[in-house]
Amino acid sequence: MSLPKSILFPVDFSDRCHAVWPTVARMAWELRAPLTLLHAWDLLDLDPTTLPSALEGIRSHLWDKLRHFPPLDLEVPNVQRELVEGPAAACIVDRAATMEAPLIMMATRGHTRFRQLLLGSVTAAVLHDAAHPVWTEAHTEEGSVPAGAYHSMVCAVDMGPRTPGVLQTAIEFSSHFGASLHVVHSVPGIDPRFPSGAADRAHAFLVDKAREDFPGHCQRAGVAVPLEIVEDVGLVNGITGAVAKHRADLLIIGRGVIQGPLGRLRTNAHEIIRRSRCAVLSV
Repeated sequence: MSLPKSILFPVDFSDRCHAVWPTVARMAWELRAPLTLLHAWDLLDLDPTTLPSALEGIRSHLWDKLRHFPPLDLEVPNVQRELVEGPAAACIVDRAATMEAPLIMMATRGHTRFRQLLLGSVTAAVLHDAAHPVWTEAHTEEGSVPAGAYHSMVCAVDMGPRTPGVLQTAIEFSSHFGASLHVVHSVPGIDPRFPSGAADRAHAFLVDKAREDFPGHCQRAGVAVPLEIVEDVGLVNGITGAVAKHRADLLIIGRGVIQGPLGRLRTNAHEIIRRSRCAVLSV
C-alpha cells in the first residue's frame, strides 16, 4: 500500500465524532488528500408511516447539520460533504470502493468502562467488510491522541503472506510523519506455573521461525528494519505491551479481508483495536 490519496470520514454528529475531527483534519492536511465527510441515514430506522413531506424535512435538517460540521472548520483543502440513504456500514464501504486509495477514519464508541468491551456496531461492520485501510481512534476513556501527534509507531506483524504489505505501510507512514518505528512480532510466553519441556521447545520453535522468516518478508517489501519479539500471556497482551513500552501514538496491523486464509494476528484485529491505548491503522 502507498500512502492514502483520499480520506473518508463518516459523520454521525456524536461527541466522539467531533472529538476525532481535528485528527482527521490533520491527516488530510498532512497527506494533501481530498476529504469526504459522509453521513448515512437509514429509512428503515424511521416509522413506516412517516409522510414524504416529513422525510424531506428530515433530509433538509440532516443536510444542514452536515453543511455546518464541524462548527469550527480547520484549514483543510478540498473537503466535500455527502448525505446518503441506507445502512451506515454498507454506505461507508460502498463509498470507499469508489474512491482513489482511500483511508477510512472512524471513531470506535468505546468511551465508558462498559463500552470498552465492545466496538460500535458500524465500526465493527466496516472493519469486517471494507477492503481498504481503516484508522480507528484509541478505544479508551481518555479518547484520541492530540491531532497529528505521531512520534512513535508500532507495527505488529504475524509473518503471514500480507506481512510485506503491512511493513511497507508502516515504513511509509513513519517516514512521512517523522516518527520512530518499532516492528514487533508477538509470541505467547511460557507460563512459569506450568513448566514443560514440550512447551519450551514449541516456544523456541516459534521464536526461531519468526527470526528466520522475517528477512524474507523485508526483502519482498523492499525494506530493512529490525524485528522485536514480544512475549506475554497472549498475543494481544504482547502487542498492547509493546504499544505501552514504546509510547506509541499509532499501531499498524494487518486486518486482512473476508476472503482467504486469516493469520493469527488478523483474527485478533478487533481485540487489538478494542484494547489499544493509541489509534490503530489496520490494513
